[in-house]
Amino acid sequence: MASMPYELMYPQLHEGTGEVVRQFINFLDSGSRDTTRTALEQALADHLRQQLRFVDMQPQGALEQRLLRFEAPLALLIAALRYNAKVEEPSRMRQLYIAQCSLPDLPGDLAQDLPAPRIVKEAGKGDIYASSIWLGLEPTYTPLHRDPNPNVFVQLRSSKTVRLLPPQDGDTVFRHVQARLGRWGGSSRIRGTEMMEGPEREMLHHSVWEEPEVALQEAHLGSGDALFIPKGWWHSVKSHSSDGRLNGSVNWWFR
Repeated sequence: MASMPYELMYPQLHEGTGEVVRQFINFLDSGSRDTTRTALEQALADHLRQQLRFVDMQPQGALEQRLLRFEAPLALLIAALRYNAKVEEPSRMRQLYIAQCSLPDLPGDLAQDLPAPRIVKEAGKGDIYASSIWLGLEPTYTPLHRDPNPNVFVQLRSSKTVRLLPPQDGDTVFRHVQARLGRWGGSSRIRGTEMMEGPEREMLHHSVWEEPEVALQEAHLGSGDALFIPKGWWHSVKSHSSDGRLNGSVNWWFR
């Protein structure tokens, strides 16, 4: 069974319902009457429990969310969607994300459903540098970053907002955040661990989504909408909703 790159924000504490990821593991442990599914779900529960064990041993405060990265089959996301369909909204799993999974790594039937757009194949040199699918439980969020190649981004399911800055303005915002963190330099590439958790995540979010330092361009994308992001333009992406529903996007970097 093929594995995919997952991200999970943990813990997920909700008043009155407790820690949701642990509740999801209990759901997997309980299984179903289908013995084949029970064996798979037990394996998923054991795998996810192992990922949490490392974080639980860390000295950080119990309420501080951490980013977990691990490999697991598509069945984990499918099980999370089944779980969310059975529970009330406050207890739903969120922020479980197949992030930047290469399209050639998808099961064959899924990969065939995502052919490269004509504009990608015929623009520039016609060289598709890389492609990725982004599939997970809302809210989804990618902090401010820039890509080394032009990017065509297509929304498949649900909706997202993209905020964009031209290279010079994005450089300014990113440098200001790094300076406030006491750093000089830092990586601006996509989804580095530093930008996905802790103070850097919070400051980047504040500088783009709460109190922007500079004028921003904004695009709202629904299912079937596409956006061209020029090389070097800074951008941050987040879902419109945060209730655990499925959100899906795909993109192609080309040159």
